[in-house]
Amino acid sequence: MTNYSQATGSGDFNIGALISESLAVLHRALPRFLGLGLIPIIPLIISTLVIGVPAPGNPLPNAGAFIALMLIYIVLLFVIQGGMIYGAFNELRGQSFSVGDALSKGLARLLPLVGLSILIGLAVTIGLILLVVPGVWLICVLYAAVSVCVVEQRGVTESMSRSAELTSGFRWKILGLALIVGIAGWIVAAIIEYVAGGIGGPTFGALLANLFQVYLIALGSVLSALVYYRLRSIKEGVDIDRLANVFD
Repeated sequence: MTNYSQATGSGDFNIGALISESLAVLHRALPRFLGLGLIPIIPLIISTLVIGVPAPGNPLPNAGAFIALMLIYIVLLFVIQGGMIYGAFNELRGQSFSVGDALSKGLARLLPLVGLSILIGLAVTIGLILLVVPGVWLICVLYAAVSVCVVEQRGVTESMSRSAELTSGFRWKILGLALIVGIAGWIVAAIIEYVAGGIGGPTFGALLANLFQVYLIALGSVLSALVYYRLRSIKEGVDIDRLANVFD
C-alpha cells in the first residue's frame, strides 16, 4: 500500500494526486463506503417513488414533503460524511473499518454535524443567491469543516473558523478540485438518467441517478478527508498516524 504523504510529496497540493488517491482509497473499501452512502440516499429514493419526478407542468410535486425529505437528506449526509472520514483515515493508515464503527463515529458527532449542516447550508445558500460567487467561495472556505469537526472534535463555529484557517492559500486549488469532480459527476449522472430513462421511463432513470449519487457521496467524503489531511501535512507537518490517533 502506497503511503499517501510519500505519494504526493511534502508541501504539495496536487489536484491529480488527490483525485487518484481518493479513488484508490474508495475502491479499497468500496462495499463499505457504498453501504454508508446508501443511508442518506433513502430520502431521495422515497421522494422519487412517492412524490414523483419533476415534469414540465408540475416542476415540484408536493413541495412541503419534498423540502422535508431534502432536509433529512442534508442532515444524514453530514453524519454519514463524518463516518466516511473515519473510514478514509483508517484506510490511509492501512487499517480496516466496519460500517457499524463508521456510523457510530458519525453519530457520536451528531449534534455538531447537524449544526454544521444547518449553518453551512444557510451560508452557502445565501451566498449563491448573492450572485453565486460568494456561495461557491464559501464552499471552498468551509471545505474542511466536517473533517475538523470529526477529527479534531471541535464545535460548530470552531470547525468553520478552523476550516477557514486551513484552506487559506489553497482555495483556488480547492475550487478547481471541486469543479473537476462535481462537473464530471454531474455529466455521468445526467448520462445515466438519460439512458436509463429512455429504457425504463423517467422514474427508473431518476432512481438510477440517485443510486449513482451513493458513489459520488462516498468519493466526495473520501476526497474531503484527504484534502484536510493534505492541508494539515503542508501547514503543520502532521502525519497520518498522529492525525488518526483520535479514533483509537
